[in-house]
Amino acid sequence: MWTDEQLLEQGWTQDQIEQWKSEQVPQVEAVESVVESQFEPVQEKVESSLNGSSSFFNDKTQIVVIVLMLVIAPLSLYSSLFAEGPEGPQGDSGQAGVNGTAGSSFHLIASGEEVPLCDATLQEQIFFVADVFGFQVCQNNVWSTINLTGSQGEPGVDGNDGANGAAGNDGANGADGTNGADGTNGADGSDGQAGADGADGASGSNGLASLIVTRSESIVGGCPNGGTIVETGVDDNGDNTLATDEVDSIVVVCNGDTGQDGQDGQDGQDGQDGTNGSSTTTMMVASVEPAPPYLTCNGSGQLLKQGLDDGSGGGIAQNGILESGEIIATSLICTTFEVAQVDDINVGAGHSLPSDFTTINSTMYFTATNGGTGGIWAMDVNESISSVYVGTAMGMRAVGDVLMFLGNDPTNGLEPWIYYPSNGTASLILDILPGTSGSFSGEFTLLGTTVFFAARDTAGVFDLWAYDLANGTIWNEKANVQPTSLVVVGSDLYFSAGPNNGNVELWKHDSATKTTFMVKDINPGLLSSDPSGLVAMGTTIYMSANAGTTYGTELYAYETTNNSTWLVADIRPGVAGSAPSDLVVMDTRVYFQAISGTHFEMWAYESTNHSLWEVTNLQSTSGVGGPHELTVSGYTVYFAADDGTTGEELWAHNSVNGTTWQVFDLNPTGGYIGEIHHYNGNLYFAGEDNSTGIELWRLLFSREVTYV
Repeated sequence: MWTDEQLLEQGWTQDQIEQWKSEQVPQVEAVESVVESQFEPVQEKVESSLNGSSSFFNDKTQIVVIVLMLVIAPLSLYSSLFAEGPEGPQGDSGQAGVNGTAGSSFHLIASGEEVPLCDATLQEQIFFVADVFGFQVCQNNVWSTINLTGSQGEPGVDGNDGANGAAGNDGANGADGTNGADGTNGADGSDGQAGADGADGASGSNGLASLIVTRSESIVGGCPNGGTIVETGVDDNGDNTLATDEVDSIVVVCNGDTGQDGQDGQDGQDGQDGTNGSSTTTMMVASVEPAPPYLTCNGSGQLLKQGLDDGSGGGIAQNGILESGEIIATSLICTTFEVAQVDDINVGAGHSLPSDFTTINSTMYFTATNGGTGGIWAMDVNESISSVYVGTAMGMRAVGDVLMFLGNDPTNGLEPWIYYPSNGTASLILDILPGTSGSFSGEFTLLGTTVFFAARDTAGVFDLWAYDLANGTIWNEKANVQPTSLVVVGSDLYFSAGPNNGNVELWKHDSATKTTFMVKDINPGLLSSDPSGLVAMGTTIYMSANAGTTYGTELYAYETTNNSTWLVADIRPGVAGSAPSDLVVMDTRVYFQAISGTHFEMWAYESTNHSLWEVTNLQSTSGVGGPHELTVSGYTVYFAADDGTTGEELWAHNSVNGTTWQVFDLNPTGGYIGEIHHYNGNLYFAGEDNSTGIELWRLLFSREVTYV
């Protein structure tokens, strides 16, 4: 019943309102009698069912009918009473259905250097890395090595229907208005984007490569939703392309069903989730495992096994596991090594001492001397070497697409310089310590567009400085803190530092608040923990530190997300400590040099199960030259070491099969191995062959693939 105020707002007079009210009473009484008459048979039906039989509650159809009557009867009465009411506003449109779930993608890349950043856009994406013949998956913003032989997971359950859209508000009452029109139908949800085709695998150098080529097809026999065709074979002609006559096997992987579009109309319900895809009997499964010793493949041999998940040989079909009876082909992948001198930069027995290796785009840069003149050298992918800058260049690092280094001139002394590869020019950034003494800038570390580094503007005391590449501004970020071991984690900078009182602890520059402060006092009090060798694994920093307890200097960890620190390993019990150094990270593992009490060796810590072990046992017999210059390349750690017999030479440790071996005896009468750098799929290092001095050498990888 409308109120007097509502009718007055519509323009009615008080006399019209009184007349209208007198005419409505009989209609209301009639409605009440109709409601009673309509509900009587329903009441009798319910009472009869309750007293006489339980079948009423078992018959879902009768319950639905009664509920509908209870809903429809009041609506019909409302319509009969207010059919002449004002027209309400148009109802809100129904919500569009959620897009169907896009199918997952399988990618193929030539080398570990091409693995992209693992972030939210690549979650659950699988990459096959050709140069190490292994699989990696992006999970929780971290790349993990996987073996695609796990058991099939349980099918995912259908998602619940989305809730109905909220009903639109009733329109304001009006005189003699008609019913409001229905809301327009919601638009269909758009289809998810199709995954991109995987890139062709690169052919192996000086050998036959096993290639895998995939392509997506919308129409594939036996696959109602299309699928991916996987062709595998050996690149017999070495042209890095899998020709038709080189295809050894073809496998079709069917796409799973896509999710249903959201329903049209007023209810705006979400579409049903698509069902998970599953293995088929024509799906190829593979496994990679270390080659057994009897196949005589030096240190890095791997067996690649392939087959169909069809249950052959007593296996279980479509379980996602390659079982022995399902294996179709087994390939032995042997990596061989060829060592050669790239160039004798300082011709003769003199040393060029190449160091500070770094890569920008497809060019490797390094520092070297030629007849007493230092400078920066560049080498392209064809191993063409040229001098690009003549002058002092120390501690050079790549920061974005430029190089920063400690340069020198007669007027300003040793100060920070910058080199632009785009135009081949170099210039002084700032004379931080005026005069010829020099600021001794170093440890250039890029965070965003800002380069942080250590430098002094007065004698003896180093500050944290910052240089913005975007606008060329430079400033003193934090004075008198002696910063070292700079490392970037996420959007923040961490480093070891301490004010003039000598309390050296872990510090942080917060890019969000633009503040710099001590983030963790690992050794509380005036004594220092002296953190050093900082390396990042995801959000965790591993370092060498002394917490002031009975452990001495050992391997410690700091979690940036919760500001916690803990002892990772007590390798050398007691206050002396194991003095970890040369820390490097390989996936979920940390390799480093440490001493257990009598000699320095290479150690490893696996973060997934907190295990620790000694990797090498070389210095225990030689007494000199423990493993150093640790460098990760794929699943192998390369390092310099002296075994007491051949002098200091290049060594390698394979993390897959746990083997350690000497790569090459470059100088049988002694030896020297300097910095090591992975570039363009090969290894470059400073080495000495007892003939041309310490020059630039290269370790070229070749892979031989044979069927066994």
